[in-house]
Amino acid sequence: MKQKVSAFFISVTAVITVTVAVIILSVSCSASKINFKTTFYFVCYAVNDNAVSASSMSDAVSSYGGAGYILEHGNGFYVTVACYYRESDAAAVCSGLKMRQLDCEVLEVTTEGYPLSSFGGKNYNLYLGNLNTLLSLSTLAYNCANELDTGGYSQAEAKSVIADVESGLKGLLAANPDNCFTQPIRRLVAECGDARDGYIYSKNLRKLQIAIADVIININLY
Repeated sequence: MKQKVSAFFISVTAVITVTVAVIILSVSCSASKINFKTTFYFVCYAVNDNAVSASSMSDAVSSYGGAGYILEHGNGFYVTVACYYRESDAAAVCSGLKMRQLDCEVLEVTTEGYPLSSFGGKNYNLYLGNLNTLLSLSTLAYNCANELDTGGYSQAEAKSVIADVESGLKGLLAANPDNCFTQPIRRLVAECGDARDGYIYSKNLRKLQIAIADVIININLY
């Protein structure tokens, strides 16, 4: 087990270190926007048209073992159960919840062009690296949640993953001391503290994952 854990965390460090270089090769750019495309599939327990009613549903979703994170998208507030990177995975989970008489749906969100102001354009490479690193960190949280569900990770391993995610976020914060990413990243660092507080369940990692995805989806670059 010790060898397995060591290998895992070496790979984690490698992913965070090289991820920016990889994305620069694979994502096209222009002077006015960043073309960073990724798709998230959110399983949502309930959809509400205002934040107050969504907040009242969040605790209920968490009590069922879901993330309970409230995602604002378009004109709605979505109380999320989980987030997946493949539609088939999200559809299977949603179908299982419906069989248990839980009303849910799959929300597909795809990021594409991020508009840039003339000032923001000067930070093109920085912002692109931020988005890619955030996506990598969200995937780490997702994988850890799955391992907790199957019993593949101990509490110590889960805490170590959260620590790695937090370390990656603090690295981003150091590189973005005063721009559009600063406050969102600070909130994510606080989410890491909440995730590791007490006994760690898969829903804690899923909430952290979705919080990171929320920043990727809704960040306003300037």
